[in-house]
Amino acid sequence: MQQFLSAFLFLFSFVSLLPAQPGCPDPQALNYNASATGNDGSCLYPTTSYSPTLKTELDADIKEISGLTLAGARWWGHNDSGYDEEFYRVNPDNGNLPQLIELKNAKNRDWEDIAAWNDTLYIGDFGNNNNDRQNLGVYIVPLSEIGNSGNETVQEFEWSFLPFSYTDQTNYSTQPEDSSVYDCEAMVVRNGQVHLFTKSRKNNNTVHYRLNTANNAAEIVESFNSNGLITGASLSPDGKLIALVGYDLRPFIPTVFCWLLWDWPAGTDQFFAGNKRRIELGTALQVGQVESIGFHSNRSAFISNERTSFNGVTIVDESIWNVDFSAWVPLTVGTQQPENEVGRWSITPNPFTDRLEFQWEEKSAGIRLFNTQGVEILRLDEAPEYLELGYLPAGVYYVVAGNEVRRVVKR
Repeated sequence: MQQFLSAFLFLFSFVSLLPAQPGCPDPQALNYNASATGNDGSCLYPTTSYSPTLKTELDADIKEISGLTLAGARWWGHNDSGYDEEFYRVNPDNGNLPQLIELKNAKNRDWEDIAAWNDTLYIGDFGNNNNDRQNLGVYIVPLSEIGNSGNETVQEFEWSFLPFSYTDQTNYSTQPEDSSVYDCEAMVVRNGQVHLFTKSRKNNNTVHYRLNTANNAAEIVESFNSNGLITGASLSPDGKLIALVGYDLRPFIPTVFCWLLWDWPAGTDQFFAGNKRRIELGTALQVGQVESIGFHSNRSAFISNERTSFNGVTIVDESIWNVDFSAWVPLTVGTQQPENEVGRWSITPNPFTDRLEFQWEEKSAGIRLFNTQGVEILRLDEAPEYLELGYLPAGVYYVVAGNEVRRVVKR
């Protein structure tokens, strides 16, 4: 027994000292590495298109909606510059605005996004089209200061303002809009800390800044070639997924997109060091000028667009759309996620040739089947006991039931 324990301890010590093998651990990626035990952020993904589902049109009072978030079991949104110092409670089921909240003695110079953390709202007054603003900041509004009447006023002593400046900006002279690099329209709050993602018309990338409340400085964390203008951001309730929405004005018909960020290094704010997948959401003629996003579950969100017009003709009304990211980012993410062994159901055999059989501990309301391009191949409203899939070509597929995803291989 002593010899066995000694050998076991030696083997355990040896294995624990082996270095992690960096690579791409996501089976959906084009460069998936099955032996990777560490995510080095190198995953490359196929072009993925998705059509958002229209949820509702919005009340015209919020036709320039620029921020949308869920807090205290209620939705909140606001217009951008040119409007009063007020925001709204939004009903995403019918687009109504059951409550208007005024921030007494505040100033809407250019409110561009809204986020929440621990029953506190954060409203970003950091739109900076000409790079010359020196009064950037974030309004902080506790939900406890908002009453329940249709019109509420939050007094000046009930809200606070966090001013900031970019540590790398030294020139505040007015610049043409197509040269802007310090404009910002996207924000998330994580662990009580504000994170900003800039919108650069000069080079179509984004810089991630973190606000330091000790010196009111926006400090650079990282940058990323977003290949378009970032206009909104949201953090999923479980804190594992960040979504950045935006649009690309360079095509003849502008396009709308969303970047999904997940599996970044644990214990860091290096959001761009993990997986980065771009989802094409259509054109501005289809979903309008999308300005905001807010998660309503861990892998689903609402996006909203302001009224989109051309030559005085409305093309897309101010609206809320639903997007579902569960096909690409499972609830449990990371490099060591065991497949087909967790959750309330499993699949056998895997790999399979003709038939998949399901073992349900708790039946889902239905299932969906996707290929590696994110295309839905099959949808069933009731959970099956088996599926005959011999007709499918060989390859990797993903079965989604509820909030769980299983990867299966067809031989």
